Amino acid sequence: FCGWEITTVCSFLMIGYTRTPEAIKNAFTQIILNMLGGIAFLAGLMYLHVNGMPLTISGMIELSGAGTALLVMPVILLSLAALTKAAQMPFHTWLLGAMVAPTPTSALLHSSTMVKAGVFLMVKLSPLYAIYPVTGFMVTSVGAITFLLAALMAISQSNAKRVLAYSTISNLGLISACLGVGAPEAVWAAIFLILFHTVAKSLLFLCVGTAEHHIGSRNIEDMDGMFSRMPHLTRLMMLGIMGMFVAPFGMLVSKWGALVAFAQT
Repeated sequence: FCGWEITTVCSFLMIGYTRTPEAIKNAFTQIILNMLGGIAFLAGLMYLHVNGMPLTISGMIELSGAGTALLVMPVILLSLAALTKAAQMPFHTWLLGAMVAPTPTSALLHSSTMVKAGVFLMVKLSPLYAIYPVTGFMVTSVGAITFLLAALMAISQSNAKRVLAYSTISNLGLISACLGVGAPEAVWAAIFLILFHTVAKSLLFLCVGTAEHHIGSRNIEDMDGMFSRMPHLTRLMMLGIMGMFVAPFGMLVSKWGALVAFAQT
């Protein structure tokens, strides 16, 4: 829980790093939304303690074997905290605002570390989603809606960093939808998505930040002729783009695994 809150504070400091009015506004949006998740996390822990239940996820899974209904509420509260940290709708606005942070911060904190803490918690809770379908249905529904809407929003963007932000939110939605199913095949697909998305999206954030530094713009329309202007950077960017959806890269395998898991469950 302390580590969970530390990532929130680090993100707040990094988003507000430039001290511009926009950066300060976005930093406070981030910390308010993530504090709501932190309160839900704390409420879940307090609920477990007050009812004499174990404060470990392994203990919760053992207790669920007895068929107790008391675990539904803490699982929902912990899931709410995870969905907030993973920037799922309607809490996704903080991740869009986080794009004012320095590029290395976006690459580390906002594509591979902080948001992945949310889906990591859901990975740990996934056996409970299979036992308590109402909780799994909640997570899957939020994840599926976020996946679809964020993907549609990404298409309409011209700011390269916002495209990556919406793409990140969309992929986190797909991961959440897989984990809400709770079946072993779906969890396997989600874990692979987490790993390969981290590598590809971190590379893309760094490439876009480097391109912005050289050409002075994040607008995709201004990036015409990149192969002739910055050939090495463009090759790396193409590698990251292909890693998201082209065989034999891992994201394609993971998404295929997700489709198979949904079809079989």
